[in-house]
Amino acid sequence: MTQHDIAEALIREQGTLYSEAMGAHIDRNTPQELFHWLIGAMLLSARISGDLAIEAGAALRAKDLHKIGVILDTPRAKRIEVLNKNGYARYDNITADYLYDTATLVDEKYKRDLRRLRAEADGDEKRAVSLLSEAKGIGETGAHIFLREMQFVWDEYYPRIDGPAVKAAKSLHLPEDAARLAKLASSRERFARLVAALTRADLEGPAEAVKKAAA
Repeated sequence: MTQHDIAEALIREQGTLYSEAMGAHIDRNTPQELFHWLIGAMLLSARISGDLAIEAGAALRAKDLHKIGVILDTPRAKRIEVLNKNGYARYDNITADYLYDTATLVDEKYKRDLRRLRAEADGDEKRAVSLLSEAKGIGETGAHIFLREMQFVWDEYYPRIDGPAVKAAKSLHLPEDAARLAKLASSRERFARLVAALTRADLEGPAEAVKKAAA
């Protein structure tokens, strides 16, 4: 099988964006969807499985707790309850506080619009990571997770690959260089999906079709 076959299998079998899986429509590039993905990146950066983080992110959305105003107006106990019932029993208290603090930060500093953060970073990835890391519970790990999928929308961060995706690319005999991998993917959306798939392949193991293509 060729590198193209491996990439195709990855995108087909494991290429759902993490943001997409929890219901955040980042392709719309609207304040609401970007904020949901920010808290999604926070959830994914904890020491917990990706599936549980996705479950929690979807559950927060189902209760409108992906909206800054709702988070700020909802009692702490309610935030804890939703997290506790949806995979975050070990981190429910601290994550409930992180949600409130992050909502407060984005409300006050960016007027509820993370596109203002984008403008402030002005294409400087290190600056973007620094600004994102100001949100409680995000840190550098969460910032990189956020930008990993935002490259689908924010072209100044495309192409980029890091962390688990690099490890999976190496093990599956794909290019570890972002530019070469992007050329293989052939479009920005497909590249974002390929990076998501590689991340899953490293953290959860490659799908059987991917293993077969890479054999």
